Amino acid sequence: MSPPPPDEPLPADASATQPDETALDAPDAALAAAAVEDDAAAYDLDGLLAATGATRALLEAVERTGLLAPQQHPEDASPHYSASDVAAVRAGMTLLDAGLPLGELLDLARRTDAAIQQIADHAVEAFLRFVRDPVRGTATSDEEAADRLVTAYDRMLPATEQLVAHHLRRRLLTRAAERIADELGGEHP
Repeated sequence: MSPPPPDEPLPADASATQPDETALDAPDAALAAAAVEDDAAAYDLDGLLAATGATRALLEAVERTGLLAPQQHPEDASPHYSASDVAAVRAGMTLLDAGLPLGELLDLARRTDAAIQQIADHAVEAFLRFVRDPVRGTATSDEEAADRLVTAYDRMLPATEQLVAHHLRRRLLTRAAERIADELGGEHP
């Protein structure tokens, strides 16, 4: 039997035997499972408000900037937040309490989100190109590839987080010292 022309749909029994081109193979499925949010989202919106002392309007504004991104739970479709989200909101509240105007905090949040998105995109592409693709090309089985990919991911994510946080801290401290020196007419460190 020859296949139907491209503009004709497959017969019902034939479509069931066609491979699902959107399904992940075993190594990528293992990697996708490892790459889910690993911080339990134990707080609903009311819990986040209670844990942080923030107002609903403030949280909504921060969410719009992309800095706070709730996880959606499939069972109730409501937003849920993690302990890391609580810490992030508290950090923002600390900045506000120290005198940073809300508009400046939101601008910083937008700029941070845009910069981090570019860094995340580049890091993911680098992982795929220099880790996943070589592993897939050298592994002797799907199981070996899955194990190697998940191990690499589990090691590389915290290392990347630490590297980015360290670099940001160094840049902030260096830039602050430069500004102080400029204002005092001194030399840069």
